Amino acid sequence: MPHIGRYDEATLATPPLYAAHSQGFRRVALVDHTTGSVHQALHDNWLDPGGTVDLHVCAFEKGIYLLAGEAIFSRDGEAYRLRRGDFAVVHVGVASGWRNAGDEPLRWLEVNTPQPKPPGKQRDTFFPKNGAPPTTGDVPNLAGVQLLGHFDESQIPPVEQLQQGGNISGVYLNIFIQKDFGAHHHNFLFIRYPPGAHIKPHDHAYEESYFILDGEVETEIEGVRQTVRAGDVVWTGVGCGHAFYNTSDAPVSWLETFTPQPPAQNVFRFFGEWEAKGRVIEA
Repeated sequence: MPHIGRYDEATLATPPLYAAHSQGFRRVALVDHTTGSVHQALHDNWLDPGGTVDLHVCAFEKGIYLLAGEAIFSRDGEAYRLRRGDFAVVHVGVASGWRNAGDEPLRWLEVNTPQPKPPGKQRDTFFPKNGAPPTTGDVPNLAGVQLLGHFDESQIPPVEQLQQGGNISGVYLNIFIQKDFGAHHHNFLFIRYPPGAHIKPHDHAYEESYFILDGEVETEIEGVRQTVRAGDVVWTGVGCGHAFYNTSDAPVSWLETFTPQPPAQNVFRFFGEWEAKGRVIEA
């Protein structure tokens, strides 16, 4: 079954696992086993000014995209100063930690895959002794650092350069974390639909989560139409039919995840396309 939920800042809370290993850290689960997902957990994370998250090692991969604020981000013994629009991958078994380096709340969207174990199951997150995160870090040369990058809306091409017509029309899609970037378990994307853009009904061999950043878009999930807006989160499982149509007068943007990573071929299975092929085959 698909899931459509609404982000509520009032539900932010310190995870019990991190209570003794963080200061000013809160998060809310947008997608996890309670919403039907098998392969991922998607969290909206907040860190208060001066806040920290101690170094920790996880038995799952992390994909991170900074939504607001400035951070000292530690990974594998190196410290980097990151800002809004920066993204990173933390491989399985690699230590990472956070410090809010600004005067405003730090916020990042994070996908974990394979899906972390729920409370009461086997441990999959561990905190080294003396694991306080660094107090300083340099702004990285993103062209020379693996598993770090930057994307913001200034990099979106003009609408007239986007493909028009067909199953996918007017859609801007940037897969900024994928296999070639160095991720092993997931893809992370930015999506922009200008007015009139659409993607027709289809499904995949992997799960998708969508966190709506701005605007609104009409969804069609398993034949049911519903409008989702900024702050909503959508999850579709393997084989779940879905489509999107921007029928509004303004663009809509969202961040999206694929878990596990897509196959090398036949990533999209468009229903209308296969109906047309079927009529030829059966004729």
